[in-house]
Formats: sequence, C-alpha cells, structure tokens
Amino acid sequence: MAPVTPTLPASTAMLHYYLLQAGGGEDTTGAGLLVEEFVLDDDLSAVRLRSACWTAAAAGWWSSAAFVRAVRTDPRLRSRLTAVNRPGAEAAYGRLGGGALPDEDTLRRHFSDDVPLAAGTPLRLGTGPAVHRVLFAGEPDGDAIARLSALLRLGAAPGTDVTEPGVVGTGRLRVNDTNHLWRLRRVGGVAWSIDVTSDPAGGDGLRWVLRQVTDVARYHGLVPATIERLS
Repeated sequence: MAPVTPTLPASTAMLHYYLLQAGGGEDTTGAGLLVEEFVLDDDLSAVRLRSACWTAAAAGWWSSAAFVRAVRTDPRLRSRLTAVNRPGAEAAYGRLGGGALPDEDTLRRHFSDDVPLAAGTPLRLGTGPAVHRVLFAGEPDGDAIARLSALLRLGAAPGTDVTEPGVVGTGRLRVNDTNHLWRLRRVGGVAWSIDVTSDPAGGDGLRWVLRQVTDVARYHGLVPATIERLS
C-alpha cells in the first residue's frame, strides 16, 4: 500500500456517540444518547473512561460509571446501543426532542462520574515493538465480522503468522515514514481486540490509527472497553 498522509482532526480526543434504543414497544422515553471519551496517558494507554447520557425521560444529562460498566458486561443493554457519528447523534437528539446537540466542549462538562481504568507496568510479550491493544466487548455475528475484516483490510501481512491462536487476520498501513500493523483477535473466547504495532515505535499517526480502527469496530457492533499498552 502506498504511503499516506492522514488528515488529522483538530482535536484527537474526539467523542464516541451511541444511540440508545428504547426498551421495547412504541414508548420512546427510554431512548436517548450515550456520549463517551477515553482519556489517554502519554503512552496512549487509556486511564479513564468519561461519559454522559441523555434520555427523553430524564431532565437533562446525567453521568454514571455504573451504567457504562453495565454496557460492557450486559449483552441485553449493549444490544440497545448503535454507534453513530456526530451528525447521526445530532439528528437523533433533535428527533427525540432534545433540540440542538451541544458542542463537544459543552458535553464534556456533563462528565462527572468517571470510570478509572487500570494502569500499571506494561505486560511484556517479547522483544518486538510495543503493542497497543484496543479491547472490545460485544459479540457481532459472522456477517458483521466479515464486513469488519474487509474494512480493516485483513489478510496475511509479510512475516505474520495468521494461524496464531485467536488471530482473524492482519492489516497494515504506512503513514508518512511509519509502518502500522494491526491484528483482529479473539481474546479468551469472550472478547475481541485490535492489536496495533508501529515501526519505528512512536512514529507519526499512531493516535490517528488507533482512532480509525476503533471507530470501524464500533460501527460493527463492538464497544471499546480500554486501550492497553503491551510490550
């Protein structure tokens, strides 16, 4: 693949939006929006998950660590979520009676009950480059995984053994002078991850690549739980 120069967003700390479907029937009072953001350390590992939720039945925005934890552990609650982009969130918010969706800086002011994420000494996997693992909750069906694999351009990268346990395939992209490689992996039979490596380490675009692969996975039924730095 030819080298590319990504168009980096003005702020790489962009929010994740999810449409929350009503619990059932025609009552839409349980419908709303969930807005989230991972706070990253200097090494790009996640140290906190911040969030706020708005529902048609509630008087304003509310923040709950217990709720976002439940999203990642309760399949029934997770099935009510649909990942959307900012325009999709704006349309849903207006349709549900919220009016104009506040800008991202204003939304961050509603983040009040954060989830701390474990940060410790990186797990050593070997002598190769550091791995950034985006860990996901969710159980997409086979068609969703096939579409995700296609969008991640998964295949056999040179020097990569795709028969490694749990690995579905690998993809790669050269950004400026840095080679990025990612693997979609089944983790312990209960979760998914996308493992990203960069060569040379710390090169341009790693944050951008992490954002892109995370968003592709979100739109195919996976909910990011954390970003770990392995080495």
